[in-house]
Amino acid sequence: MVESILEATIRVLVARGYDHTTTIAIAERAGVSVGSLYQYFPNKESLVAALVERHTTELLACTERVLTDAEDSDPADTMRAFVRASVDAHRVDPALHKILVEQVPRVGKIKTAMDTSRVIVAKLTAYLEQHRKRLVVSDPAIAAFVVETSVEALTHRVVIERPDLVTARRLEDEATNLVLRYLFGAPAVRTKCAMGPA
Repeated sequence: MVESILEATIRVLVARGYDHTTTIAIAERAGVSVGSLYQYFPNKESLVAALVERHTTELLACTERVLTDAEDSDPADTMRAFVRASVDAHRVDPALHKILVEQVPRVGKIKTAMDTSRVIVAKLTAYLEQHRKRLVVSDPAIAAFVVETSVEALTHRVVIERPDLVTARRLEDEATNLVLRYLFGAPAVRTKCAMGPA
């Protein structure tokens, strides 16, 4: 039942926006009574908090998998996988992400996002420490913060302003080049922009 309520929350948020979403509309969409909904979620804010928590948990799991599996991988491949994990997390439901970023009050959402960012930065720092000799930046901890913040901000901005790019491989290529140039001083992906006119 919880999953169907959360899925209904997504659909109502996308259709109505945050301000016009009500627990009554969510319960109707989920096919449950409002009383049943309240057994699991006391209000609209708790429903949205559960969606944010689910998103950040998925993002963290993907990122951990990438960095754990990457111990013996080429750093360029690992950074591409890191960028892909972030972009993929926002490909799932771009319309929902747009609402969460633009319309939902930030109070509880900021803490969850900051906690997730701190964990990702710590894992990325540990990974970069292993490849310190290849880095052109001097501080892996600061570099990890810059990379995580840049990739997350970029994907959020794309969801809001250019949702057509969320599914484009080109976005992944450009973001990967951004990260690789910053960390290692050279791109590993040639794009049409990098190659010049055809």
